[in-house]
Amino acid sequence: MAATRYDSIERIWSGAKDKEYYGPDMTLGEVALIILRLYSDKVMQVFDPTGEELTGGQLLAQSRRLAHAFQRLKLQRGDVVGISATNTTYLTEVVIAALLNGTPINPLHPQFDSETMAYMYEITKPKVIFCDLDNYETLSAVKTSLKFKTQLILLTGTLPGVRNIQDLLADGSIDYDEKTLFACPNLSGNDTAFIITSSGVTGLPKGVTRSHRSLLNGAKIPQLFTSETVLFCISPLYWISCIFTLIASLVNGCKRVITNRPFSVEYFADLVQRHQVSFVLTVPHQMALLAKSPSPQREELAERLQSVRSFVCSGSKVPLGIWRQLYELLGADRFAVLYGLSETGGISKNVGGPLGNEGKLLRNVQVRILDGQGQALGPNQTGQIHVRLSQRWGGYYHNPQDTQAAVTPDGQWLLTGDHGYFDDDGCLHFQTRDTDVFKYNHFPIYPKQIEDVIHHLPGVHEVAIFGVPDEISTNLIACAVVRDDNDLGRALTAQDITGIVEQHLSEAFHIRGGVFFVDGLPKTQNLKIQRRRILAELNEITTHL
Repeated sequence: MAATRYDSIERIWSGAKDKEYYGPDMTLGEVALIILRLYSDKVMQVFDPTGEELTGGQLLAQSRRLAHAFQRLKLQRGDVVGISATNTTYLTEVVIAALLNGTPINPLHPQFDSETMAYMYEITKPKVIFCDLDNYETLSAVKTSLKFKTQLILLTGTLPGVRNIQDLLADGSIDYDEKTLFACPNLSGNDTAFIITSSGVTGLPKGVTRSHRSLLNGAKIPQLFTSETVLFCISPLYWISCIFTLIASLVNGCKRVITNRPFSVEYFADLVQRHQVSFVLTVPHQMALLAKSPSPQREELAERLQSVRSFVCSGSKVPLGIWRQLYELLGADRFAVLYGLSETGGISKNVGGPLGNEGKLLRNVQVRILDGQGQALGPNQTGQIHVRLSQRWGGYYHNPQDTQAAVTPDGQWLLTGDHGYFDDDGCLHFQTRDTDVFKYNHFPIYPKQIEDVIHHLPGVHEVAIFGVPDEISTNLIACAVVRDDNDLGRALTAQDITGIVEQHLSEAFHIRGGVFFVDGLPKTQNLKIQRRRILAELNEITTHL
């Protein structure tokens, strides 16, 4: 990585300057058409569970037919396409078709509960929602609760009376003209391509808009990707990591391996070896499972992963012990930690550098560190991380209030909600977040969502959800409860707490870090719960016992 430059007058850190590879009017759909034509005979996608392969030509033909089918569904430029599905063969074509038609894509996690899905879809109001057979019932229930009309389309499986992807491909063949250019010539690079669900800086889910221009230029990295690169990311499209690898494939002509199977060390190593994967974008809890593989198997595991030239890990802090073990297993030159945001993409990367920091700034990135009074800070001074918006940012979808709160009054800098500092070598050190949201297995946990469920239990006076650090999962969900001073409160048990959560929320939200009954919760002067202090106070109580 090039050195990070520091302007001691302006107190701004800058990554290397580089040109944009695409002009401001270029869109993802247009680039996809060019690349897929160029690599029409090359296998561009492999769905590992079935071995299904698609060449660039096949992806192009099916994407164009789906784009025509979208027009027959009366989808117009600016309408939103919802996706709540796992990685399967036709998902990529749906994405390309939406990009060709100028219809932004709002992907949600397929395992989201109905309340979260309804909350986000009421914001984005998709005209169609693509889902799997496995979560169709959940989406069907969500659809009945929505205040607008939408249509569900199955990407996998069939159900009587429900349109599926094969029906859509058939519709797209009717009156299809191969010369159709769709909406691409009328779109701008600054138009929204994806609406990504993120916690933003205040803790509630938001729709983060990402433009064609920002995604195109973020994924065009000739130093990292060539047409010979084989990409793999196990995450569903809900994660920016999956979106990035999909776009990197389309922009650079790379083969991409996809799967809908859950992560395990054995499956991961087998997949990498069979497909000779050369680039992996992953998350800390998956890397921790690799690092903690039993010693007798480590040499064999390292050998099976030899084809990978670059493991890039992002999403949350990598524990130092895990980081050190990964250097030993993979080699420092092949393991990188990436710090980035849904709003802007990658910000800095540590490739084989000293443990514990987020490395040097990426190209065309500028950062400043401010204290609580808005004064710029110098090296080794911790403050709020601000990132310069080098391109137009559309903000949070249909949320001008939070958009305004997330940027400086001049609109030039994004307030990340993160705290950190730069050391004397220009390496960024991320310290903490302003938000109460924390991650379990890379899954964002919104405390209020779980607390609202627990509050329905008789005998609960106050409740606070917080994270307990864990090397594998980043955090385990824990709960502190203040009981009512009555018979119902005294009868309340930990099983009551965990049971109601398991009854009403999906597996990702289950309490694994413990239930703690306390006399009171730490609060600020304006009576807001200080979740970060809960664990420290519990540890202090334990120490004194």
